[in-house]
Amino acid sequence: MKSSLPKRRLIPRWRPTSLTLDTSEVASTLNLQSKPLRFDHERFEQSVAAWRANPTAGHLGDVISFAADTELHHRIATLVREAQAKGLAVSPVHRELFRGVSEEFDRPDDFTTEGQLDFQSRVAQLRRELLIAPENLLALLDLAQLQLAAGKVEAAERLLITAMGLAPNGRIVLRTAARFYVHRGEFDRAHRIITRHPGTRKDPWLMASEIALADAAGSPSTMATPAARLIKEAHLHPRHLAEMAGALVNTELAAGRLKEARQLLRKALLNPTDNIVAQAVTDASKMGIDLDEPTVTMAVKRSSEAQLLQAWSGHDAVASEAHAMRWHSEEPFSSRPIQFLTMLYSLQAEYGKAVQWVRRGLIADPSDEGLFVNLAFAKAALGETDQAEVAVRRVKDASLAPYLKATEGLIALKRGDFAKAETLYREAEQSFDKLGRPDLAALTVVYHAKFSVESEAPDRARILAEAQAKFAKAPTAEGALLMSSLLPSALETPPVDEPKRRLKQWVFDSATNTLTERPGITAKGAPAIVVADRKGPPPRS
Repeated sequence: MKSSLPKRRLIPRWRPTSLTLDTSEVASTLNLQSKPLRFDHERFEQSVAAWRANPTAGHLGDVISFAADTELHHRIATLVREAQAKGLAVSPVHRELFRGVSEEFDRPDDFTTEGQLDFQSRVAQLRRELLIAPENLLALLDLAQLQLAAGKVEAAERLLITAMGLAPNGRIVLRTAARFYVHRGEFDRAHRIITRHPGTRKDPWLMASEIALADAAGSPSTMATPAARLIKEAHLHPRHLAEMAGALVNTELAAGRLKEARQLLRKALLNPTDNIVAQAVTDASKMGIDLDEPTVTMAVKRSSEAQLLQAWSGHDAVASEAHAMRWHSEEPFSSRPIQFLTMLYSLQAEYGKAVQWVRRGLIADPSDEGLFVNLAFAKAALGETDQAEVAVRRVKDASLAPYLKATEGLIALKRGDFAKAETLYREAEQSFDKLGRPDLAALTVVYHAKFSVESEAPDRARILAEAQAKFAKAPTAEGALLMSSLLPSALETPPVDEPKRRLKQWVFDSATNTLTERPGITAKGAPAIVVADRKGPPPRS
């Protein structure tokens, strides 16, 4: 049985800088007005004139640097197309920066025919750029990400140290460096980078990172109280408070304060980041929140991870694979999208493909024991039981013991020892029950049923009936895909949705024919629109 994803935290994302520059993370907190950024258009025209007089990549870069001004998007798009048509210098990094401004330069297809990222061409482009401009901060961060994905940890660290020397106060650089050390498993070091920086006490993005990293490091947060106070003061734009509120959601959930967590999630979703919506999709069911709001829906479309989670909960394996691939493209060093892909391919009985992706993940993160669990599972499913046992022995994390027990059950099944297999699967199921995970306990039985049927075990009919009963009480998307292949009728009755709370309501006043937004978490099952009572203020739902 493959391992599930570890606990999700709101640690900083590390995307290609072309994507990061298109987010609110790069915006100044001093810009308190909720309006588009506008540059000096006279200076823009001067930059255009300078480029026409001397059409170099550097001058075109000066023109592209005005791209944050939405009023200039069309002009800049026209100029870049003109430069390309004439064969004038347009560097790869300039194209990457411009990609977030113009739909013409939308995310490219970075995958080879084998489904792996085309690292070599990316790295070559960035190296050429750094030969020309060694101080190019954006190229340094992108190259560090690719080096880490290729398993060249020391090279990635050197590049990040250089970037920190060039921009010691840069928010993106600090958050990227912290993410690097999280990947290395050095949670305390990641936390110290943020905690010791003087800007953390004033920057809500760094405060959010401190809270999340403190949780990862098992240390008390120094910023949780100031962050809660800053959110209540509400003098910053919601885009700057989103990740900070989201980090506090996890703190409140851990303390069992569900009501407070819901209120913070509502504030986090007023202007959410891709990181926030992925966390919200992860926690929405346990918090009983309906995320069907226009702002949230638009944010989900900008988050590959959130789209993956939604597609998977909707049993759409094709869309899930596409979103996982895109997520991997954005964070090729991360094992989380790879863990999902290995699970998906295993469910589809493409075990060889699952093994290939596990090995890809182990290049970037050779210490990820969850990947070794998945490797053991895929090898056992292929009947390569000796290699599966080797992978099992690589896992030392006690929290993964139930998954290993189930995998050992599969190894026993493949070797024809049905009695031992049943004992091992039963022990795994009981372990998940003790952990308060009935969903994983039921999934263990479903996996036992699947491989018992394939191995023609004598008790396969009984095990399948037991799996169907337990899956009905604790359904999962993974279990649904397995059960549909074993027993198509298992999915004929869709689960009944529990009533959920809304992030806001609309109040219709028939006398004035107006519709007014009323923010705030509603009661369970509250309608989206209520009619005002003219005898008094509209009651809370």
